[in-house]
Amino acid sequence: MKKIFTLLLVALMAVGVYANDYKHSIGLYGGLGLGVQYKTLLTDHFTIIAETGLGLNLDGGTGAGYVAVPLADAVFAYQTKSLAQGKGIKFDVYAGGHVKMGYVLGGAGVFGFGAAAGFEANMTNAPIAFSFDFRPGYAFLFNGGGAGGHMFDYSFNLGVRYTFPK
Repeated sequence: MKKIFTLLLVALMAVGVYANDYKHSIGLYGGLGLGVQYKTLLTDHFTIIAETGLGLNLDGGTGAGYVAVPLADAVFAYQTKSLAQGKGIKFDVYAGGHVKMGYVLGGAGVFGFGAAAGFEANMTNAPIAFSFDFRPGYAFLFNGGGAGGHMFDYSFNLGVRYTFPK
């Protein structure tokens, strides 16, 4: 698997597409969750990041985790343009809010919302973007009979996406 990922990364970098301006991107995310990530820029500064996969969120009070399967998370954020630019790389920062839902292992449902803040590094000579964000939030746990609890939670995410040029 590691060889396939390395080969894919090298192939993407060999394409040599100028990826500084993109509208859509798709890839994988990892960290406290694992899944597929899609990002689109609706305007020059407003972006939506949609994710689905397995999510581990940590309870802010006890540090215990709960796993949501499948977890759907949508981030609505304001993103800067070219906050800093180095040779071959461009950095952006984004901040906004997120909404998530899914099912917790054991049968309960989860619905939550909170803040989201992170940064993105775009390769200017390859169609690839890396992102990292932090998402503190509040989640409601419920079962078929009604409410099942609530808690402050948080997650960290690292994304690697292929960018489609405008």
